[in-house]
Amino acid sequence: MNLGKQMDTIKTSTLLCYIMNLMSAVCITMISPTLPRLSEDFSLNLSQMGMLLAFQFIGFTVFVLASGIVSDHIGKKTTLSAAMIMLTLSSFILSFVSSFELLCFVLLFLGGGMGILEMMSNALLSDIRSDNAVFYLNFMQVFFGLGAIIGPVLIGVAYASDISWRIIYRILGVLLAFLTVWFMVNKLPTLPPSEKVNISAIKNLFTDKKFILICLCMFLYTGAESSGWGWLSTYTSSILNFTVIESSTTVAVFWVSMTISRLLVALIIKKCEVRKIIMVMATFAGIVCGIMSFVQEGFAVWLMIVLLGFACSSQWGLILSYGTERYKRNSGTVFALLVASGGIGMSIVPYLSGIAGDLFGMRTSLFVPAVMFLLITLSFVVIPNVKARLENTLNM
Repeated sequence: MNLGKQMDTIKTSTLLCYIMNLMSAVCITMISPTLPRLSEDFSLNLSQMGMLLAFQFIGFTVFVLASGIVSDHIGKKTTLSAAMIMLTLSSFILSFVSSFELLCFVLLFLGGGMGILEMMSNALLSDIRSDNAVFYLNFMQVFFGLGAIIGPVLIGVAYASDISWRIIYRILGVLLAFLTVWFMVNKLPTLPPSEKVNISAIKNLFTDKKFILICLCMFLYTGAESSGWGWLSTYTSSILNFTVIESSTTVAVFWVSMTISRLLVALIIKKCEVRKIIMVMATFAGIVCGIMSFVQEGFAVWLMIVLLGFACSSQWGLILSYGTERYKRNSGTVFALLVASGGIGMSIVPYLSGIAGDLFGMRTSLFVPAVMFLLITLSFVVIPNVKARLENTLNM
């Protein structure tokens, strides 16, 4: 392959990674504004609606963990192709389901496809653009943020036009099918060999109390964040009587605020201690969630949504960097374990919020993420005083 063709291949493959990440975000965020309609069609209570969120994120977590091992044996392109096919079929099948049980089952695989697509597109881009991976991976987050905004907006526009959520998922399936074919026929540049999972490192890391506490913080953050935006549409439509378009737009506003805040945090990150930024933002997020449970006025609600997105923006990346910087010798393994901890949080906490809503009222469900955000702050107060057996010394 001559240099010109190789550069074209790299550019096309980079664009595909961006689009796949964008489509993953579209799929992830579409579920929140769809929940109220699913509740009507299937006569669901809040606990059952929480189960739908849980099944999507359980699939996300399980398949993300499995995809790393699978890709070591069959390669990233084959793994991503399989994920695209799974996501396409799940979108089509979801639009025809007629029972709550089948809905949960399909969302499991829909979430799995999303998880593989998000994680492996990042891994593939890192390989393709290894000369300047940090720049391209950061730019990838812009596409994810864009997709997270597009998903809820599409649902809102569809509802305003009296288009069923089933039609939207069929259209999504068609778009994913085209993207799948494009990716499968595209020739990727030569990729470096994959790193193998270090089982010994995993065992040793889980003997380190500080690392376990950092994993707990990731669990708390992702659980609180997914519970926060995951219930926004349902909360604003059922408690605050928002219109269909308004309740769908809440999720988009959350992600717009989050994307802008990420850019602002990037400007100050070199001047401030990461731990302190996490503590400030987690405390702020907890306070906002608490206040939001009492707010009644429309403007105040929109303001709280903007502030919540702002406060949630960078905690994911900051906790990841805090962990990997302290265990540099096995940063890849640390990264995978922290992401897995986050996936478990996304799988459990939205369901717990739904149960809280059924037992004590929908407003009280906001106290679940509020408490979890404040626990993150408490954990980072304690972390410096916890003895780290392996911090920056792990070498296996």
